[in-house]
Amino acid sequence: MDRLSYGVGVIDGLLLAVVFVRAVALALKPIVNARDKRFTLVAAIVIPLAILKVALLPYLPGVQVDLRQFEIWSLVMARYGPAHIYDPRWACIYTPAYLYVLWPAGAVAMGAGLNLRIMVELPLVVADLLLAIIVYAAARRVSSERAASVAALLVAFNPALIYASAVWGQNDSVLAFVVLLSVLMAADRRLATAWAIALVAGLIKAQGLMLLPLLAWWTLIASDRRDWTRIAAAGVGTAILVIAPFQLARPWHFIWDIYSSSANFFPWASVNAFNFMLVMGGLVVGDSNKALGPISYFALGNSLFAISYALAASIIWRRRTTWFLFYSVFIVYLGMFTFAPRMHERYLFYAVALMAPMLSTSRTIATLYAVFSVTLFLDAAYVFFDLVRGGHLPLGPDARFEIAIVNVAAFVVVAIYGIWASMADGADDRGCFARS
Repeated sequence: MDRLSYGVGVIDGLLLAVVFVRAVALALKPIVNARDKRFTLVAAIVIPLAILKVALLPYLPGVQVDLRQFEIWSLVMARYGPAHIYDPRWACIYTPAYLYVLWPAGAVAMGAGLNLRIMVELPLVVADLLLAIIVYAAARRVSSERAASVAALLVAFNPALIYASAVWGQNDSVLAFVVLLSVLMAADRRLATAWAIALVAGLIKAQGLMLLPLLAWWTLIASDRRDWTRIAAAGVGTAILVIAPFQLARPWHFIWDIYSSSANFFPWASVNAFNFMLVMGGLVVGDSNKALGPISYFALGNSLFAISYALAASIIWRRRTTWFLFYSVFIVYLGMFTFAPRMHERYLFYAVALMAPMLSTSRTIATLYAVFSVTLFLDAAYVFFDLVRGGHLPLGPDARFEIAIVNVAAFVVVAIYGIWASMADGADDRGCFARS
């Protein structure tokens, strides 16, 4: 069974690589066909930046608890394959998709005698690079070459995003890249590919699952019913591909158990996220505790999060265009961070990355991008220095509460702006909000 699991895993990993290479090629095809010189310029900047990050990795501290887990899981995958990664002794709480990334990292480190930590962090740098490239491709769907280059570079050089990947050593850029790639495929009406990529996102982290309800709504309103079977087969088939080598010799509910274990690992209202849960007093407080009368933090947070879905769904119901699809997905991930319980400090990363393609279409969005970049950086830096490194940031005693208030207020602005934009006369999909 071990050999079968290992062999199936290798084949499935190669097939998944083909899926992603094809999706990225489809995303970049219009740019390549147009011989976009600004894209070449952006690539000439972000590729050396990635090389510089790799060179600096040995000198960056990282959060050793997180990195040590990645190192152990990568070595287990390399030595034993998918059959044993979920044995209790390894304490693996990650869903399977990201293990396909850690697997070759551990195998190369073992086989070539390379530094394991560097190999584990290398995919984060690659994901940063790919995220900037896909931001450019997405921005070109709604703005000019110049605007797309600005958006891509603002992502590549965003201190908050660099901090999460290169300094912290977490894999949020991996999930952000996969989610944005799926959304771009959906915008291009390549829904089978969009669903294949989206299911991988959901199997990287539970946060990837947040895309699925809105993607399902977009599929219902923007596709032909005759295509639904093919779209469903692509999504289900990809999920089976990801799970299969890990599922062998395990009970049918294995994947549900992994999700449950992961979700219940930090059952707090706010896991150091400066958001609405913190404002309500839920910082590192059990989410089953009462937040408002008989209402628990869990019920309150998820109810408000559900409202963000309703808002996003109503916006793309009224305006079924690429810009509004991007904006609606951004609202969902911002709503997740702002209201949902069990949010970590870094989970604002996804909203910041997802709003980037729209940066040059609106002054309001550009301003909000700056605000969220600052609050994300301060939130992550606070946790990193105060709780991990044992130091202190020069912030006042009420800084966490004040930053959380800013995030909540900014969400209100995002919601109002989205409603106004979707109802405005003359709004189109090509940057009509440049003066707003």
